[in-house]
Amino acid sequence: MADDNPERPSVHPKHLARDRFGKEALLAAHGITEALAEAGVDDDGAVLLRTDGKRHSLAALEALIDDALDDEAEAREARDSDRSS
Repeated sequence: MADDNPERPSVHPKHLARDRFGKEALLAAHGITEALAEAGVDDDGAVLLRTDGKRHSLAALEALIDDALDDEAEAREARDSDRSS
């Protein structure tokens, strides 16, 4: 990859893609944090970016998020029913 700026060395395209993914992942985590704050949910601030291991499809990620949301809804319902008892 040619770079016309002599002060900045050229970067391998794979490294550029990885950097871009990391930045997008951090922006997504920030967006999630903002959404949690708007919803009034506490955020523990933990962000984990793993680049090793099995790659999951977007459908699998969506299913994982849906399961987590269902678990949270069930826990909320259980808390609400305990309070009303």
